[in-house]
Amino acid sequence: MHTFARGASVMNEAWTVTPEELDDVVIRWPSAYQWPTAGLWVDTILYGLRDRARVEFVPLPQPYRGTVIFQFVLRSKTHDIAIDYSDYSEVNQESVARCALYFKMQYLREGYGFENVIPGGYVCDGRKIYLHLSGLRRLRERGEFDFDVYGRFSTEFAGGTRRRAVELLSEQKLFRFEGGLKKVKYLEFLKEVARAKVCIDLPGEGDLCFRLINYLAVGACIVGPRPRTVLHVPLVDRVHVAYTKDDLSDLLDICRYYVGDDAAREEMCLNSRRFFDQFLHKDNLTAYYLRSCVDSL
Repeated sequence: MHTFARGASVMNEAWTVTPEELDDVVIRWPSAYQWPTAGLWVDTILYGLRDRARVEFVPLPQPYRGTVIFQFVLRSKTHDIAIDYSDYSEVNQESVARCALYFKMQYLREGYGFENVIPGGYVCDGRKIYLHLSGLRRLRERGEFDFDVYGRFSTEFAGGTRRRAVELLSEQKLFRFEGGLKKVKYLEFLKEVARAKVCIDLPGEGDLCFRLINYLAVGACIVGPRPRTVLHVPLVDRVHVAYTKDDLSDLLDICRYYVGDDAAREEMCLNSRRFFDQFLHKDNLTAYYLRSCVDSL
């Protein structure tokens, strides 16, 4: 039995799916993934679907790398649906041609030219954050900051960009920086996020990564380069996140501004938290997937 903490504080009415609309729906979910670690990306969606609709586990073939194929049975008609969680922005055209709907998590800003390919949003890395989210937000609301600017990164992915950012942040004397190229345990990382005025987001193997969604969930003031890929609802510069130039030449100036301007920083924190609740919380993200399927099939 998979359980989460309490549901979303805001339900996105645009994605409301009534129980009556799901009366004739059966979701056939693969009993095994091509890559077991795919669960980090798709299990949150699976658990949300199980809360809303009838889900059956079946041995569905999974021929496409970085993609989970499930079936959405609506009024006895079966439709193949893809969730492409790959870090790469390209889509698998064979899978696109086969599937009625193709959710792409690293969705290019300019799109793909296929009507059935739509943004897949993104998820927190697993369900643990939901168990601690209320406490993390209370910690953030206290305003008892141990760090001015914070960011921890491995160099396994996007090593050049990450080393450049950490070098700039570590060598400056404008504000207190905590982090660098050393990782800590997940819950410790989340608590550090809640105790930082500004949090740095950098690309990983893909432009979007779990770190950004964790930041939004806690309600952080986020600074980093603009991704080439987008969520299913676009983030707005200087509203939900502050984007730097691609070469990070203004990284320090933007960080210094938000460290020093309490009102601007805390407004962004509220906006980022609201964005998560309305669009990325597991309940609303699941509603987006269901609404998209029901409307398209």
